[in-house]
Amino acid sequence: MAWRLLFNPEGDVADVLAYASALAEGRIAGKYMLSGEAMPNTIVVQSVKRKGILAGADVKIDKDAAKKQDIDVAVSPRTGRRGAQPVGTIQLQEVLSKASRKFKAVEVDPDEPAVLLYTSGTTGNPKGVTLTHRNFHTQYAEIVTKLFDMNPQDVVIGVLPLYHVYGLSNGLVCSMYFGCAFSLVAQYSPQNLLSNIEETRATILIAIPSMYMHLLTLARARKAEMPKTLRQCVSGGAPLPLNVLTEVERVFDARIAEGYGLTESTSAVCLNKSGEKFKPGSIGPATPGVGMKIVDDDGNDLPQGEVGEIVLQSPVIMKGYWNNPDATAEAIRDGWFHTGDLGYVDEDGFFFITDRKKDLIIRGGFNISPREVEEVIFTHPKVADVVVLGVPDKREQEIVKAFVVLKEGETCDDKDILEHCRANLAPYKAPKIVEFLDTLPKSATGKTLRKELRADFVDARLITKGDNDE
Repeated sequence: MAWRLLFNPEGDVADVLAYASALAEGRIAGKYMLSGEAMPNTIVVQSVKRKGILAGADVKIDKDAAKKQDIDVAVSPRTGRRGAQPVGTIQLQEVLSKASRKFKAVEVDPDEPAVLLYTSGTTGNPKGVTLTHRNFHTQYAEIVTKLFDMNPQDVVIGVLPLYHVYGLSNGLVCSMYFGCAFSLVAQYSPQNLLSNIEETRATILIAIPSMYMHLLTLARARKAEMPKTLRQCVSGGAPLPLNVLTEVERVFDARIAEGYGLTESTSAVCLNKSGEKFKPGSIGPATPGVGMKIVDDDGNDLPQGEVGEIVLQSPVIMKGYWNNPDATAEAIRDGWFHTGDLGYVDEDGFFFITDRKKDLIIRGGFNISPREVEEVIFTHPKVADVVVLGVPDKREQEIVKAFVVLKEGETCDDKDILEHCRANLAPYKAPKIVEFLDTLPKSATGKTLRKELRADFVDARLITKGDNDE
């Protein structure tokens, strides 16, 4: 099966054509945000078995020697239409000019790969998630249909990156499936997002928590009436503070649902809708047709209220990690996908996430949930953002450290934050250290990259000089 790697960082309307046409041709569509900064783009070719060289336009490569060693050579293009193009690629304009009206879609096995997306790597090396045609069809025909009311009269705002499952699955493909209008925000800023909502009279906004926070800040600054066309908002990618949820609903007169899903589950598998059955802090009940339960480290089912790992079973679960059978076998065991998220389920079937399994802090034999500590610090009136993690002390034991971002114009010292925590947390859960930062490192979907805050953090995706000297 042929590939189609989509590289279009601006995320314009060409993505709508490129994804759909790639699948219609029976290709595997994949998109990754190539970096122009410190991180090399080695992740794009991670787990690819065939050997190859990616070279800049001015790099001289001995192509004859490469050919003898069965090594493919791809050369990055120079700027301009007449510049060299990467090997095996074709420009969109050329595809359109040669397109035939007699084109027929290629029939494919529904269990064959459709899209390859890389995980954000917040807890480890990014892995290529292989999603099938059946995964996507099930997501809309059986999941979204039961979770959410979408119809051809809706206008959906496309403000999320299409190289992430949230923007791709819940935004672009979902809108196409239900016949909705899909309005792309080419360059995100709070003002651009608000203007797009106003101009298109948008009815559905699918965004991450920080975007809702930005809209509230803009609303306070403008002191003007906000558009009231939104009937439904969805938040995902990271926890949404309850005070933000209630304020957005008041300002925009729209309901917010907090969703839960993963790249490996083709996005959403449950939704906590504000309203009669809403439970603050919950991700909601499992959607009908999705198996969801809590297990211990040995895979045994745990009773209601007891914290363990969340596992899933459904036709929306990925086929596996691309060319990574060991990681696939570790994640999917006995037919259940292990999410790596810790949580519990209550007597009404509502699930609550307490933390990532690998982010758990252990202090003096006690398990400490960073999220619980973060929620307390979030209630401090001067705090805009916070992340908590465990760091080693002089005795090589874990202590709780908080990284805090203050609201603009506010001043505060660590004693103030620590006293606030001691007044609202058990003594062993309160942070011992507070560090103030201007911003927190985050992924494209708003997840805080905890590992980048650790003093011993080393990004394993980087190719360091000397690694391949032998």
